[in-house]
Amino acid sequence: MKRPVFDENEVRALATVESFARGREYLRRDAMLGLERRGGRIIAEVEGGEFTSTPYAVTIELHDAGVAATRCTCPYDWGGACKHIVAVLLKCIEAPGAVVERPSLADMLGDLDRQALMALLVKRAGQDPGLEPWLEAELTTSMPEMMGQPPAAINPEFVRRQAERLLSGRYPSRRAWDDDGSALDEEAFSALIDKAKPFLDIGEGRKALKILEPVMEALVPAWSEQADFDETLHEFFPSLGQLIAEAVLMSDLLPEERDDLMVRLDVWQGMLDDYGLDDYLQVAVDALEQGWDEIGLDDALAGRSRSWPPSGRSDRTSERLTQARLRVLNVDGRTEAYLNLASAAGCHGDYTAMLVRLGRLDEALDHARKRFRSGEETLQLARLLKDAGHIDAALDLAEWGLGQRLGEDRFSGATNLARWLRDNAGLLGRKELAVIAARYAFNLSLSLEDFEAAAILAGPDWIELRVSLLASLAAAPYAWDRTKIYLHEGMTTEAVRSVDLKTMLVDPKDTDLMRLADVARASHPDWVINIAERMANSIMEAGHSGRYELAAQWLEKAALAYDAAGRLEDWVARIELLIEKHRRKHKLRPLLAALRPDARTP
Repeated sequence: MKRPVFDENEVRALATVESFARGREYLRRDAMLGLERRGGRIIAEVEGGEFTSTPYAVTIELHDAGVAATRCTCPYDWGGACKHIVAVLLKCIEAPGAVVERPSLADMLGDLDRQALMALLVKRAGQDPGLEPWLEAELTTSMPEMMGQPPAAINPEFVRRQAERLLSGRYPSRRAWDDDGSALDEEAFSALIDKAKPFLDIGEGRKALKILEPVMEALVPAWSEQADFDETLHEFFPSLGQLIAEAVLMSDLLPEERDDLMVRLDVWQGMLDDYGLDDYLQVAVDALEQGWDEIGLDDALAGRSRSWPPSGRSDRTSERLTQARLRVLNVDGRTEAYLNLASAAGCHGDYTAMLVRLGRLDEALDHARKRFRSGEETLQLARLLKDAGHIDAALDLAEWGLGQRLGEDRFSGATNLARWLRDNAGLLGRKELAVIAARYAFNLSLSLEDFEAAAILAGPDWIELRVSLLASLAAAPYAWDRTKIYLHEGMTTEAVRSVDLKTMLVDPKDTDLMRLADVARASHPDWVINIAERMANSIMEAGHSGRYELAAQWLEKAALAYDAAGRLEDWVARIELLIEKHRRKHKLRPLLAALRPDARTP
């Protein structure tokens, strides 16, 4: 494969610090079972985890500017790309020759005539009973210009049938927690919902409703049947409610149509209320009831009101309804009404984004400096400015945001703002600004990845900066990567002190602890003996036969530490006691016997 259009910085931006680190570990393990590229798509299989032997399927969509979209069949759901996606992307960067080039689907089918293509589809339909209903739903919901056909009426029945098939688990699932129950193909179901969005983008609310309503009609009863053990299905309701609200606001529904939809929304919301999901569809209900006739809304749209809602009090549902109205105003091109409502409602990110799109840059920056209160909204505007070609303004805004110490906790977006500024200032050669941002990012995250990024940027100034960052690390009451950073820096004593054996959760698979045990056995043999035997005992006492080899690895570290401390006789006594204690564990006993000094000596 030719050199990819993305680099390591882009991969870092796609994932959390932890996912990136774990992805790099997967890369080191060479966990990819297959890696190929078909046109603008990279496809790979990556080894599963401890509890599954089934590899995960990774798909990466590319465009000229880099990574467009990523998918993985693993259950990761904590934001950003998972470790499997990170591993595949890093493999493409570090070993592009390992990627097998294959023709894209378009290339394979491009020379086929209509009859040959139809024959292939018919043949596949005979093997895949889901193909025909999928085609029905696809053809009825696709934009006419995309299909090369005159406009066709959307058939809600086809949409409902496809939704029911997906909900019944009749297709390969994204998440199957057990072998007996069916599971939802979340990606395909989400794609079916997304069929409504192109119609919303052009103000065709009625057509969007012909997709959204049958999807909801299928989803609510399917969800109610498994609500007691649902983990993810309920997550579709907020987005569906929001999309229905937008569709209602841009549709001139007849009174009987409004009444019919209101009845169904009330029934659906009533079913959700029984499980505490009491506001998921309320935004759609409010859009139907209030529309554009809510008292005081005309004044807000005309700029005659400085506060929306008029009471000054806003809840989550009213905020969602405001977002739906802003979306419709944007689609309709009513920019001044959009700006007036966004300003009155305190939607400062939306307000400044619209100003940038209108080319009113100075107004946007002035408003941001007066109104922004979080790193997240500052980051969003900085990204928009950069994409619009105003890179200097974007960097200046991000620097201002850090200087204002907006939302300093890591969950407010300040950490991501600092990383964005660090990476972009570094790429433009603004080293001083990049180092300031790097220091800020590390002080918030206390992660090894941010520590290493700061080292790369600092260059000759690293010695001084390193002292400062390590002081911040030492002073922090909690740091996930504390031990890992001390190991990275060769600070063995500090690394040992960072491990609190009294309060730590026992995790024999912790690779950092294993590394530390290897490094510290000469200088801190008693500590290594203590932790190694604790880890091994947690496995042996629980009788986890599949993990006995891991227990033996820990005991070998203990043996080496006994030897380093000049206490080999103590180890002889210790291993004999363990062999006697676990003599009935037939898989474990030979592993313990192999740890006798005479067995270990060549």
